[in-house]
Amino acid sequence: MADELIADIRIADPAWESWQNDLDAFVSNVLTTASGETGQGGQIDLLLTGDDEIHELNRQWRDKDKPTDVLSFPSDEFAEPGFLGDIAISMGVMTRDAEKMKKDPKDHFSHLLVHGYLHLLGYDHQVDDEADEMEGLEVRILAELGISNPYFLGSDTGKVS
Repeated sequence: MADELIADIRIADPAWESWQNDLDAFVSNVLTTASGETGQGGQIDLLLTGDDEIHELNRQWRDKDKPTDVLSFPSDEFAEPGFLGDIAISMGVMTRDAEKMKKDPKDHFSHLLVHGYLHLLGYDHQVDDEADEMEGLEVRILAELGISNPYFLGSDTGKVS
């Protein structure tokens, strides 16, 4: 059994407030499922924000001058034991992408959360072999949550950055 995976959630954009009633339980379910598959628990800080803030974070940390859906910031050797890092997700980009891909926004949010968590564990998708491993793990976790394969869309529109 995996160690517990806990998220400290900070809502920085009022657009997320409509999700607030079940957000803690929802995030906990996704992360419990993900940690059950990976065997890796710990603590993450989850920032639920909007396009402006994630745009600034993307510019500052990735030198990309645009908003994005999800960013992950793995902890370093100076972090408290068990702290995996930070994940930021933008409501604006997430909901627009979900609409374009004809996905339920909560399913897409689950995918982004799993994607961000796997980045904190060191998974990446810059080269094909790594991408295949990471995406396969995402697909298995999402299937356990009852969410269909996000990469089976017939195009690159399902790709998470």
